[in-house]
Amino acid sequence: MNAKRQRIAWNAFFALGYIGLGAMLYRMFLRQAIAYPGPLGTYDTDLRAHILEGQAGTGYSLMEYAFGFLMGTLKLNEKAVAVFLALVALATIWTVFRLMRKLTPEGCPQALHLLAFVSAFVMPVYVKALNPYRYLGLQSATIWHNATYTGMKLAGMGVLFFYFSYQETYLKRFPLRSFVWFTVLLSVANMVKPNFIICFAPAMAVMLLADCIASRGRTLPRQILFGIPVLLSLAVLLAQSAKLFGESGSGSSVAFSMAYILRLRTRHPIASLLQSAAFPLLVLAANFRSLKTDRRFRVSWLIWLFGLLEFLFLNETGERMDHGNLSWGYSYCLFLVFVVCLCWLYKNVLELYRDYQASGISGLFAYIRGKAPGRGVYLAAAVLLLCWHLFCGLQYSWMMYLGHTFLC
Repeated sequence: MNAKRQRIAWNAFFALGYIGLGAMLYRMFLRQAIAYPGPLGTYDTDLRAHILEGQAGTGYSLMEYAFGFLMGTLKLNEKAVAVFLALVALATIWTVFRLMRKLTPEGCPQALHLLAFVSAFVMPVYVKALNPYRYLGLQSATIWHNATYTGMKLAGMGVLFFYFSYQETYLKRFPLRSFVWFTVLLSVANMVKPNFIICFAPAMAVMLLADCIASRGRTLPRQILFGIPVLLSLAVLLAQSAKLFGESGSGSSVAFSMAYILRLRTRHPIASLLQSAAFPLLVLAANFRSLKTDRRFRVSWLIWLFGLLEFLFLNETGERMDHGNLSWGYSYCLFLVFVVCLCWLYKNVLELYRDYQASGISGLFAYIRGKAPGRGVYLAAAVLLLCWHLFCGLQYSWMMYLGHTFLC
């Protein structure tokens, strides 16, 4: 098969994948929107409440305003909401694919596209003896019951795609058009769900500070220019805070916490952290030097670290205390490091394949035994862990599709 026919075949394959997944997501979101009684119970999620808040104009998220526009202004029904959410989920996969191309320009586009689909379904590894639930008490990158999180995944990936495009070149060039785009993307992400900026902004600030110190302050104006869009986007958070925590809000506030949400619904809290991030942590351990050599890898794990700190040490008080609303940021951070570590695992496999091409199978085994005896073990363990995360995610997604409660 020549290159043109291969490209057409792959395009058809991915088009069918998007259509098939889109049809399943449409059905699931529609049934969530109308609380349809499914085979495993009622489709009980947050979506119905988000739709009602959007219609009443009492919500804080851009997603809720979108629902209000579709069903209030345009007088459409829940089918429009289901189509909208399915398109957002599919657009997230496409954006992840584009981000993976940026992170791994030497990679095969088809392989990276498949990995982008994989990233949409990874869940914590399920070990009933450690924690009895697949979702409850764990921290998950894949969440199907919350529409604002679905929107945050797309908006956050859009911000990261832009940021990775400029974080190594902003010292030389950051035009006005890019300044405006960065401000818009950050503002949209904040309007969808404010948890993203709480994790992203500190990590970006650390990177800017490091650049400023490395230049002995000579590039400070560039750091300020690159950071101003973040500051401008924070105006959205002020309006949201007034709505959520003001006199007309819930009466709750944000306070220091000693892992309250982590301990609330899990049998073994430390185990739950490891179950949720087993694959990325293994890839991090095997590629630890990349933290020093690759800015994208470094900032991704910085974002994850600040997300973890938010999850462990901040929580709401009052009637929202047990809701875990400050865990959404960490869920996104898990999604990010899964995406990044899928790319790094692919790079590791690519390196091994190049060694095989250069020296043949006997030379490859000699290389593994002599220079990197643990490399083969790492790759096998990483692939097995990834398959475990994916299996658990597909199983949970199928249960959600059939109408099972997300609290399982």
